[in-house]
Amino acid sequence: MKRFIILFAIMLVVSIALMWAMMAQNGYDLFAPEMAGMLLVAVLVAAYVSFRISRILARRVERSHDGSPLKGAQKTKLSGLFNSKSKALQAREARVAARRKQLIAEGKLVEETPSEPVVEPTPTGEAPTRVPQSASVADKMAARRERYRRAKEEGKI
Repeated sequence: MKRFIILFAIMLVVSIALMWAMMAQNGYDLFAPEMAGMLLVAVLVAAYVSFRISRILARRVERSHDGSPLKGAQKTKLSGLFNSKSKALQAREARVAARRKQLIAEGKLVEETPSEPVVEPTPTGEAPTRVPQSASVADKMAARRERYRRAKEEGKI
């Protein structure tokens, strides 16, 4: 309830300020008796938007208490906006991980270890013409110079 009241106050102040500024530019007075309907609409819209935002935030908090924290998720207030996974996806990932462990234990699956990309050795010690994307800029430029040199020797350029 405290969240709703705070959001409502902020939304009401912002909406009335924007309406007052827009009407002042056009020569109208927002607080004239004829504008009572506009003020009522501003209050109703601010209440609705505040209610929706507070419900979304409450559901997000409930969801965060139900599931386990995400791998690599930062513990910031905005992390839930971008790193949320559905319960179905979390359950599927847990099933897949359990099945993978079972297969590894049975010897039917080999555990994968992250390895560095293999760079093919060039024949006769020549400079490589292709390098992986993860290579340094200097290596990429050296490979480009080598491709250019070979193309020039072959008469393509």
